[in-house]
Amino acid sequence: MIKYLHVFLLLASFSLCHAQETTDVLLIINGQDVTVDEFKAVYLKNISLVQDDSQKDPRSYLELFKEYKLKVQEAYALDLHKKPAYIKELSGYRTQLIKNYLTDVEVTESLVKEAYDRTTTEVKARHILVKVTPDASPSDTLKAYTKIIQARDRIEAGEDFQKIAKTYSEDPSAASNGGELGWFKAFKMVYAFESAAFLTIPGQVSKPFKTRFGYHIVQTTDKRQARGAIQVAHIMLALKQTDTTLNPEKRIQEIYALLEQGTSFEKLAQTHSDDKRSAVKGGILDRFESGQLSSKIFENKVFNIKNQNDYTKPFKSEFGWHIAKLIKKYPIGSYEEERNALEEKVKRDNRSKQISDTLQSKLRTYYNVKENSNLQAYFISRIPDADFSTKKWKYTPQKNEENEVAFKIKDTVFSYKSLGEYLERFQRTSGYATKDAFVKDQTFIWTNKMIKQYHEDHLEEADPEFNALMREYREGLLLFELLETKVWNVAKTDTVGLKKYFQEHKEVYRVPETVNMMMITASKKGTLSRIKKLLQKGKTREEIEKTINTDQKVHVLFTNRKVAVTDTTYIVSDFKPSKGISKVYDYNNDYVLYNVTEVIPSQLKTLEETKGIVINDFQKEIEHNWLQGLKEKADIRVNETVLNRFINTLK
Repeated sequence: MIKYLHVFLLLASFSLCHAQETTDVLLIINGQDVTVDEFKAVYLKNISLVQDDSQKDPRSYLELFKEYKLKVQEAYALDLHKKPAYIKELSGYRTQLIKNYLTDVEVTESLVKEAYDRTTTEVKARHILVKVTPDASPSDTLKAYTKIIQARDRIEAGEDFQKIAKTYSEDPSAASNGGELGWFKAFKMVYAFESAAFLTIPGQVSKPFKTRFGYHIVQTTDKRQARGAIQVAHIMLALKQTDTTLNPEKRIQEIYALLEQGTSFEKLAQTHSDDKRSAVKGGILDRFESGQLSSKIFENKVFNIKNQNDYTKPFKSEFGWHIAKLIKKYPIGSYEEERNALEEKVKRDNRSKQISDTLQSKLRTYYNVKENSNLQAYFISRIPDADFSTKKWKYTPQKNEENEVAFKIKDTVFSYKSLGEYLERFQRTSGYATKDAFVKDQTFIWTNKMIKQYHEDHLEEADPEFNALMREYREGLLLFELLETKVWNVAKTDTVGLKKYFQEHKEVYRVPETVNMMMITASKKGTLSRIKKLLQKGKTREEIEKTINTDQKVHVLFTNRKVAVTDTTYIVSDFKPSKGISKVYDYNNDYVLYNVTEVIPSQLKTLEETKGIVINDFQKEIEHNWLQGLKEKADIRVNETVLNRFINTLK
């Protein structure tokens, strides 16, 4: 599904509004009416995704919308919707999308509220696990249950939980941590385990409960208000440095000294942090929640920062040396604010079984399903006791079973034969002591499956929203097929055109002039003037640092770099690259001196060296020219009165 994502990001919602009917026509494209309501829904939904501010104006955005409609029309004109691969892919999408529509609203709401309560609170717990597989024999299941009961009884009698965990638990980590799990909240454990931990009073031990891993007991030791989310900035020096002369611990202490002397955190992050992704943003990281990072050391350090803009002392994590600064703390939002995200998590979690069970019951009522009153008794009599005991019953359809009605939904009949074949396939299902119990339970399950399958097959008829969503995906996939046919495949196969395009644009792919240098920064121009004289006298970096960085203060930083002369992060605009020691330049409200050891000239790359980038650019040119052809042939008429009325509603 990922290969189509870029198509849907801009276009996915365009067809969603076809379900709305209006006579207020905004434009006519090749004889096809497009209503203002359709454009309005698209504009309001997608405007936040448009990165070019000039296209956020309704008139500018209308041009994008016209292009989209032209492409969709072209796809249908080429019969791309009839291609077997397209039909198969759309079917796969439907299978995925339909899952979100097989739910029960009331049960979902209850589970979402419960999840919110367990998101605003964290529990600290420890546990004991006795493993038993879901298909274990009754004797193995009883043995495991007896063992977990023995462990609980000893704890209830006063023995230490951690000691008992090390003796009884089959969780491999228990031998070292005594079953300790630390702090967690909703969705961090399987649902049954989560519920046991949250429902157990701190200090007490739960009754045994079962998950797919086996039997557990859990002791909740503490509860606290959840810490919410946080955004921080950091300066990081990696533990392994390409510059072998740079000691990351020493450098982070030097940077900390500059911070204490008043140097900007953002400037130091941009210049010195090894986390390049955040360095360009002044060290700012994306916001995260407690438990989300792989480094607990980093997480605990930053959550303990009290005030906005305060920063930590240097500390070491698994990844390097850090100084972290608090940007903002984000308390957990209100239920209304968090609800949508929590609902998605609930649907993906194993607690969703409660939703499906309730939905099945409602579908039986919705479709007025009534089983044949003789159905279960008939199949109980059809299965010999001996065959049930050995699980070797062979179903042989008898006369009229194919036409005998087990139950009906509208005009669709579900036959005795279908149930008989199902019972034969599932007769080895464990856990049934009697034939009666097996037939009754499996008949109920089979009926539910058939009802659900019917509902899935006819969901467009039952749910207009799903019908509109499927229309959206149909057009999105068509656009992918269209672009692949008209643009991407052409760019890949037209080698002559690609070479010609490269020759016409080869200067775009030129590698800029690059320098190997030592970059020297200081807050005072006089300091660098002094350092320049020392370098000219042949003094080493270590000698200069010892001379300049006195009184336990850092006045200068040396960094070895290899950078393009066009890289404005490190190279000032008026620097003229040449080997040797440069003059002193103004640099980000500080000063910089370059000691250049090598100047690598600019050079043209070959087509082979830049093929991926060139093909991408060639595709853009092909698409532009092809789209221009569609526009030139198209008959597009805009109702200015309707457009102006819409624009006025936005003011």
